Amino acid sequence: MQTQTQTPVQDDSATLADLMNHLGSGGALGDVSGLDARDYEAVYTLGHNFYAQGKYLEAMRIFAYLVMNQHMERRFVNAYASSLQMVGGYKDAINYYGIASAMDPRDSAPTFHACECLIAMGMKAEAREGLSLIIARCTAPEQSEIRERSQALLALLNRPQAH
Repeated sequence: MQTQTQTPVQDDSATLADLMNHLGSGGALGDVSGLDARDYEAVYTLGHNFYAQGKYLEAMRIFAYLVMNQHMERRFVNAYASSLQMVGGYKDAINYYGIASAMDPRDSAPTFHACECLIAMGMKAEAREGLSLIIARCTAPEQSEIRERSQALLALLNRPQAH
C-alpha cells in the first residue's frame, strides 16, 4: 500500500538554462534568492561584527556567503579576503584581493593587503615588488595614507636582519 503522492518532475534543464543565462549576462546568484539589498546589508553587518570581535572564521563564512550570492559587491569581496587573511588562508586571500583590485584598480588597499599575505608566506621579493608598485602609482593626496603605509612596510622589509 502506497500512501505517498508523487509530484510531477519539473523541467530542471529549463530552470538551469535560465539561471546560466542570468549569470552569463552579469547577474548574481543572489538575485534569484528572494533577498533584497537590506537583507544583504544585515548579513554584512553580522559578518562585520564577528570580524570586529576577532571571530574571523565565523566572519569568513558569512562573507563567503555574501560573495557567493553578490559576487560583484566589492565590499563583500574585500571583507572575505580580509577574513581569509586573518585565519591564515593567505593564498586564497591574495586571489580575492586580486579580484577586489580588478574591480577598482584605483584602490591600492587590496594590493597592500595582498603584500601582507605575501610576507606571511615568506615571499618577500614579491611583496617588495607590490609595495613598490603601490608607492609609484599612489601620487594623489588622497592616496597618501596607503603610500606611507607601503613605504613603511617596504622600509621594514629592506632593513638588514639582526643576527
